[in-house]
Amino acid sequence: MLSRLMLLFALFGVISLSPVRADSAFDGTWTAVVTRPAPLPKQNLSITISTDAGKVTGSMMIEGVGEVPIDWGMVKGDLIVLRVKMPFNKMPTTFVYLGKIDGDQISFGRRPEDLTLGQLVEFTAKKGQ
Repeated sequence: MLSRLMLLFALFGVISLSPVRADSAFDGTWTAVVTRPAPLPKQNLSITISTDAGKVTGSMMIEGVGEVPIDWGMVKGDLIVLRVKMPFNKMPTTFVYLGKIDGDQISFGRRPEDLTLGQLVEFTAKKGQ
């Protein structure tokens, strides 16, 4: 009986020491107003991010476009990079977003993956409440 009790305590001890997945500071919903090059108007953007073991999933709600999934992404420390496909000059185009988190905001830069298209657009996203 004592050996079973010790085994039970040992089992609970191992279970309590197992790692618990903690949310990343990037997880959640982020909003931004993106100032694009003239003559394009400002664009409202909402980014929903979920991370697991450094990989990023989620989606973006882009004004004038709708919801698009995050195709690929990763986080490392205070940096995040992700890719989405959205229309650009009436063609589906892959955009790359690179961001650095600082508290409740992420400073982003985005541009088409094809560097011959478009230009870098910088903006700041704030964590939703």
